[in-house]
Amino acid sequence: MQYTLDHVTKHSEIPENPLIEELRKLIEEGQDVKAIKKVREEWGLSLIEGKGYIDKLKSEK
Repeated sequence: MQYTLDHVTKHSEIPENPLIEELRKLIEEGQDVKAIKKVREEWGLSLIEGKGYIDKLKSEK
């Protein structure tokens, strides 16, 4: 489902979630730990889920 949402967002005029933009910025700055902490706080993810999500964002570069 996330793939579908990402695909639709990329091919439409729908802006990306502001949190994801913030996470991408933190990743670019080399602040992966802060990005993981932020996504966990905002979405209530476990440490493993948060790290997995950040790793996924990193691989999309």
